[in-house]
Amino acid sequence: MASIDGARTVDQWRRYLAEYSAEVLRVALEDDLHEVGDLQRSAGWLGFDGADEGRLAALEQRLGIRLPQSYRSFLAASDRWLNLGPFMWTMRTSGEVGWLRDADADLWEVLRENATPEESALADRALLVSGDADAQYWLLDPEDVSAAGEWAAYVWASWSPGLGDRYDSFAALVDAERASFEDLSGSDGRPVHPDGADELVAEGRERALQGEVRAAADAFANAAVKARVPTPTSSSF
Repeated sequence: MASIDGARTVDQWRRYLAEYSAEVLRVALEDDLHEVGDLQRSAGWLGFDGADEGRLAALEQRLGIRLPQSYRSFLAASDRWLNLGPFMWTMRTSGEVGWLRDADADLWEVLRENATPEESALADRALLVSGDADAQYWLLDPEDVSAAGEWAAYVWASWSPGLGDRYDSFAALVDAERASFEDLSGSDGRPVHPDGADELVAEGRERALQGEVRAAADAFANAAVKARVPTPTSSSF
């Protein structure tokens, strides 16, 4: 869904995040849905209202720089998010996002300990966009910019050397985390895409286009049955 240059529009984010929310709510362990409440469950949406242009402009004024499109559009689609990756529980709001050195001085000092000059420089200029997580932090680099204006994204974790993995954009980082979630869920016996479910959805769409409403409904219903797994809890495994 992201463009070749890594960007993603607000509408693309909304569709993408709606699909991702449905996957997480269907197969994630209950103990992993840390802050997910009844509102998110009933809406099937692990996010919140998007940041309006006024809030985005205020954030950019505070930072003194315009945000890259993929991250700016993400905030416009949802200003905060829950469970965006297997080890990422919350994202910072537009009012909480800040330069690492200011937003989390303790983490900034930790990252600079025993760091190479290049790693220290990155820590000094990085934008911290993540909130609560399992010893993992998401950073954007305003000086590593693509021709399309996308900032490189990094995942720093206590179990990973240096400043962790680099991605071409915030959208690319989220794509990688979603793939990791699908892989981990599948290996735990909770596949996001059970065998045959995708084919039934495709059949349902084709039937609907042909005007075969009842056949389309049957195909979609069968896909839902295939995709349904028992409500997982940590005691189930």
